[in-house]
Amino acid sequence: MKLSKNQVGKRYSKALYEVATEQNSIEEMLEDLKSLKQVYEENPGLSFALAGRSISRTEKLKILDTLKNQFGELMQDFLGLVFDNNRIDCIIDIADAFIEKYDEENGIVEATVTTTIDLNSDQSKNLESVIMKRFSVNKVNLTKIVDPSIIGGVIIRVGDQVVDGSVVKRFNDIKKTLLVN
Repeated sequence: MKLSKNQVGKRYSKALYEVATEQNSIEEMLEDLKSLKQVYEENPGLSFALAGRSISRTEKLKILDTLKNQFGELMQDFLGLVFDNNRIDCIIDIADAFIEKYDEENGIVEATVTTTIDLNSDQSKNLESVIMKRFSVNKVNLTKIVDPSIIGGVIIRVGDQVVDGSVVKRFNDIKKTLLVN
């Protein structure tokens, strides 16, 4: 049975997280993985080049060595292991799973806030505080979206939970109530 990239990502990230914890290098590994993920996203051909069959293993190793040189020793060893096990195409999934585990362990959530106007810094801090209390977390990474189509109010999305306080939702709720009656 073949594992999906998501499953591979979770398995490798779990092992990497354990090793990084033992070596007290969680923060360093987190930064390395974020940087590596950014390199992969900015260079979509990189994954294809390292995982595909269009270039020789020798050429792939040259590319990998160039890539590895910008990271710490643990990350260099990890990249070598992933490459040797033909899982280099799962790097983004591994990074995502590692970041998710780190966030979970440290009480950090990603929140998306949709409003009709751009929030100033005081409003953003206030909203972060409300989200921290509501979801019992230590830190909120806030992504702000401006969408005039919601007319007014706020829509907050944290993971798979949505708190919709938009005027459009209220309007639609009233409309449904009137149509039912």
